[in-house]
Amino acid sequence: MFQFASRSHARTGLFCLLAALSAPSVWPAPAMAATPVRHKAALVVASTESQMAQAQNAAFLQPFARASHQPVVRQAWNGTLTELDGHGLHAGRTGTWSLVFAEDSTIRAACVRGLVIHLAGSTTNPDGCGVPGMTTQVVVAWDQTRRRLAPRWADFWDIVRFPGKRGLRRDPRTTLEIALMADGVAPGDVYSQLATPQGVDRAFRKLSQLRPYITWWSTPADATSILEHGQVLMSSAPGDAVRSIAARRRDTIGINTDMALSYGLSWGVVAGQSAFRLGQARNLLHFIIQPDQQAAFLARYPAATLATSPHAPVALPMDVQFWQTHYPDLSQRFETWLRDAG
Repeated sequence: MFQFASRSHARTGLFCLLAALSAPSVWPAPAMAATPVRHKAALVVASTESQMAQAQNAAFLQPFARASHQPVVRQAWNGTLTELDGHGLHAGRTGTWSLVFAEDSTIRAACVRGLVIHLAGSTTNPDGCGVPGMTTQVVVAWDQTRRRLAPRWADFWDIVRFPGKRGLRRDPRTTLEIALMADGVAPGDVYSQLATPQGVDRAFRKLSQLRPYITWWSTPADATSILEHGQVLMSSAPGDAVRSIAARRRDTIGINTDMALSYGLSWGVVAGQSAFRLGQARNLLHFIIQPDQQAAFLARYPAATLATSPHAPVALPMDVQFWQTHYPDLSQRFETWLRDAG
């Protein structure tokens, strides 16, 4: 499933943004219809979600550029805080980014380090880290030409019955949760297990069993590519990314949402901008969350419109606070495990 966060929640996040920044808003205002100001430096919107880039550009960025006469461009972001820092607080002459779009745990980590502006909190966003945008799920996707029945995470590890390569995210987030569920841990117990040394050891032991058969992916585009090109029999993958290629692979790539992991995606306002660019970034964010723009995005990204059956299994929500606390240590252990296993 892929859906927008509640529009009321998104608007609440925006109002927190407006309260947190002192410069007066200029959107909407009569000046938007004035003669274009030439040679303005473009606002840069960086996103880790390449699958939806065209829809975001058509629904958000270019309409805002036409209405405000403020150029806007999109850049791909690898999701690392080092790259964000290099285009924010320590941009130097390389140019600054204005808005970033990524999963909540990444925006939260950036907020804690001061790389995106810490907004005033709200009931739905108490620590003020980012403005909620959307939610998606990590699902099991598989090649239906080689297996008709939908696999579960336990099947994912069964190389004897279902021989073939497996795709997993090259990141402890979602990957460790999947390993524990494949090992028989109930979704509701996953984070209590991961909070203990024994649970972490269990997750890595499970990953080690599968290590020779894993093809790693880092972005949603990577995940869909290895599926499309038959490099794996099955893979974890963002559900919306897989559905976005369904038109050309409807009969060959299946999706199973049983025991899926759900996570949110948020917008962040990059720190280190000039006052003028900060005001323009705020105006762009205000524009993005308007109902008309959300509807335009949904129309251009059909994967976002699929309804969830009322009988669909409940996904395991990614625990953002858990990863805020444990990501540095678990990321280091994950990289060490990869190096030692390689």
